[in-house]
Amino acid sequence: MEEDSATGLPAGLVSAELERSLTQVARAILRLEVPRSELGEGESVDRAGYWLLVRLSREAPMRLSVLADTVELDLSTVSRQMRDLVAIGLVVKVPDPDDGRASLLSLSDRGWAVLEAVSEARRQALAEVISDWTDEERTALTLGLLRLEDGLHRTREHHARDQHGRGGMS
Repeated sequence: MEEDSATGLPAGLVSAELERSLTQVARAILRLEVPRSELGEGESVDRAGYWLLVRLSREAPMRLSVLADTVELDLSTVSRQMRDLVAIGLVVKVPDPDDGRASLLSLSDRGWAVLEAVSEARRQALAEVISDWTDEERTALTLGLLRLEDGLHRTREHHARDQHGRGGMS
C-alpha cells in the first residue's frame, strides 16, 4: 500500500482521516450561530438560511430558481427558506425587470449586517483557537486549505464533464 510521504501512514488512511477531520471542522463552524444581538425577538436564522444569505451575498440579485440550482436544493425548500428570510427583513424581493412574473432576491442592509456579524463571530472564534499557533502554522493551514478547495473544485468540474459526456445529468 502506498504511503503518504509527510506522515508515513497509508495514503488511504490519510484520506479517511482528512475527510473525517474536515467534516468535524465544518460541523463545528456551522454550530456557531447568528449572534442573538443581530436578530429581533422570536427571529432566527438556521444553517440553511445562513448559507442562502452567503450565496446571495456573492451573486445577487438572482431569481429563486437560480439560487436553488446554485445551492443544489429543491426549489420548494429554498422557497420556504427565502419566505422566512424576507419576512424577517434579511432579504428583499423585487420584480425582475426582464420578466414581471418573476422576482429577484438580494440581501437587505440588515441582511448584510447579520451576515457580517456572523462572519466576525466566526473569525473571532477561529482567531481564539489558533492564537497560540505560529505565523508559519497559520499560513500553512490557510494555503493548504485554499489548495484543497481549488483541487476539490477542479475534481468536481472534471466529474461533471464526465457525467455530461456519458449523457447523464449532474
